[in-house]
Amino acid sequence: MHRSGPRRAALAVASTAAALLLGGAAAATASAASGPVLVDDWGPRCTTTGNLCVFETEWFTGRVALYEGVDTGCTTAPFGILANINMTDRPVTFYENPDCTGASVTEPAGNFHSWKSRGPMLSFRS
Repeated sequence: MHRSGPRRAALAVASTAAALLLGGAAAATASAASGPVLVDDWGPRCTTTGNLCVFETEWFTGRVALYEGVDTGCTTAPFGILANINMTDRPVTFYENPDCTGASVTEPAGNFHSWKSRGPMLSFRS
């Protein structure tokens, strides 16, 4: 493990908290039905009310997929998810298999979390 990992995680959490307090204003352009938008600068876009961002690493780095309008249907992720920012108004359940089956973890609305110890999740639904 890199020694800078915990510092980057703390920075990511602090950045997310600051963005939540300031209120992100950028609009997203994808829904769970239409698929994700892969983004480089996740700050304000991932903290906009109604959006869900999923991350490839537990440090909120690597590939980032942005979704708007997450619904109750099963969505297969474009990569294994190890962290999320759920700015929707509903809990989102993440699953270990690509068809919303297997072990799961549910993240509440308005929350961000990572779960390296659980392994990557491959699908989700609201």
